[in-house]
Amino acid sequence: MQEKLSCPECRSVIAPDQININMLLAKCSNCGLVFSFEDRAPAPPPKSDTAPTPPQAKDRGDVPMPPGIQAQALLSELNIQISWRNRVDGFLTLFTVVWNIFVIPFAVFAVISGELQVLLFLSLHLLVGVGFLYVLVSNLINKTLIQVTRRKLFIEHTPLPVPFRGNQEIDAQDIRQLYVEEYVASTTNGRPNLRYALHARLHSGKRLELMKGLKNPEEGLYVEQQIEQFLDIENQAEAKEI
Repeated sequence: MQEKLSCPECRSVIAPDQININMLLAKCSNCGLVFSFEDRAPAPPPKSDTAPTPPQAKDRGDVPMPPGIQAQALLSELNIQISWRNRVDGFLTLFTVVWNIFVIPFAVFAVISGELQVLLFLSLHLLVGVGFLYVLVSNLINKTLIQVTRRKLFIEHTPLPVPFRGNQEIDAQDIRQLYVEEYVASTTNGRPNLRYALHARLHSGKRLELMKGLKNPEEGLYVEQQIEQFLDIENQAEAKEI
């Protein structure tokens, strides 16, 4: 039961709007007495002598360079090149080839014979085939280029542009921590296809996705290790990292 504050002079109950919690003062509306109730205020909880535990450094050992990655560390910059070739999926390759083998001859026949209605019917199928073919070719020839200096971090995907994977430029001094997360990219027969993404946590608290689609966790962990070593960032554990 909550205790009510009363006036020490006339014993009248003090209205809530006549109580100043910050200054521990109250005014009686009945007799006009202004008094302190500091002696009646609850004592503050004792302060803990234990300081918050700082983030712990994480030592996973030296991550060796995975296949498909080249790295060169100089005094003034770090250059990393990642081939996309190991991202080529056997099922996607087979599906793309079979789909286009069936669709393209019909489209060519429709153009030669002037059957535009057939071509219109096949337009959606052609777009799907071209889309899968573009993804397959980009995985075969594309590379991710990472350049790190003391001032900037540049990430470029070349030579073919890929939607939702634009180039990035970040101030190196804004980076507080790098970490790798696992995610489900797709499913095959109900089984998840896992991929890995490299993220950065900035000093402002903002989190950025630097690159995704890595087939093996070692690729992301190696890139994380090289950048953190170059920028003298202590590797600390993150909540969702692998």
